[in-house]
Amino acid sequence: MKLGKFAVSFARDTSLGVLSGVKSALTGSFEWCAKSLSEISETPTVNGTKFGEFLKDAGRSLGEAGSKTEEGLSRAFESTAQAMHTALEALSETESLIQRKVFENISVSSVVGESFAGMITTSEIQASFRLDGKDVSPEEVLADWKKSGSKKPILCVPGLFCDEGLWIKNGEPSFSEILIKENYYPFYLRFNPGSHISENGSKLLELVRKVLDDPELKKKKFDVVTYSQGGLILRSALYSSKKEGNPLSSNIQKVLFISSPDGGSYIEKVGFWLGLGAEAMPVFPVQLVGYIGNQRSEAMKDLSHGIIREEDWKEGTHLGRYGKDKYFGELDDIDAYQIYSFVSEEEGDWSSWIGDGIVEKPSLTLFSDSVFRKKSNPENRVKILKGLSHYQIMPSPELREYFLKIFLGK
Repeated sequence: MKLGKFAVSFARDTSLGVLSGVKSALTGSFEWCAKSLSEISETPTVNGTKFGEFLKDAGRSLGEAGSKTEEGLSRAFESTAQAMHTALEALSETESLIQRKVFENISVSSVVGESFAGMITTSEIQASFRLDGKDVSPEEVLADWKKSGSKKPILCVPGLFCDEGLWIKNGEPSFSEILIKENYYPFYLRFNPGSHISENGSKLLELVRKVLDDPELKKKKFDVVTYSQGGLILRSALYSSKKEGNPLSSNIQKVLFISSPDGGSYIEKVGFWLGLGAEAMPVFPVQLVGYIGNQRSEAMKDLSHGIIREEDWKEGTHLGRYGKDKYFGELDDIDAYQIYSFVSEEEGDWSSWIGDGIVEKPSLTLFSDSVFRKKSNPENRVKILKGLSHYQIMPSPELREYFLKIFLGK
């Protein structure tokens, strides 16, 4: 695409350069000839004769021809420039479309990450605040917040396979519509969902601290809602800030964790074991399938165990991470709540394994008793929905009711 734009730009510059040269040469030639004939017609030996009149007429004709030639070439110059400009605009739009569909594809990035086997770039998504479907700077989102007149900032942290559309497009009314109706200002975020959870946690911390530099916002506390892997990203940011001695918890009022896979996801666990088994087979085509299958994103590998710390994925082996600690006190000072769902209406071994269809029950409930219900008002800390999958919980009326109850007392 860049080569195509270069070719069109080169053709434009070359064509316009040639047209400009031809225009200059022709109009200059006509002007010189017309002037010369006019001067000759004024000489004493020719002036007043029929030949002198002929030279005058010829000079005037050449002058008019020169003007028309200049006018015609100017129109050609403008038409060529416009055509080349249109072609470049079309190429730019195509490049933008390819960028959005391929290199900014949330699903591809979630599965493969930023590159395939470190050789082919698959994603160029950067962590950012989002407005109207575009990345914006902290300064731009702050300006929009101030313009909105809202006094209640809320941070919306999406999960794997998601961007800000999670809050805007799910359900009737959408979660975003509920927030705006209640005078919240949603600070939407997008991450490269294939990056390590700890890396996205660091990016989240960096972005939030940039907006908290604003004196007006610094006086307020954020509410936060997270979905799925977004809960791990927030916990990672909280852990890092606490470790640095500048806890983000002091800037947070309430947090709602929606379907957070705190102990990992069995979907990723199964993927890892299948890939490992295929790579171990003494048959090259099967080994190749296993190798390709194991080129999953770093986020998905972290999701196998619910890893939120950088040191846990940098040290040791994948197998060695089973049994490691999952909680590091990051929610101790947070007014936190959780809601999750189970596909099955009935309790049983199968329902425990299947959980919400993506995350198993032991992962969803990992902190329910040990963290959430140890806080004040334990009876309101955990909400369980039955008969809904991981992806059905977001548009559900029960989720909206629970949010309004715990955040606004409705």
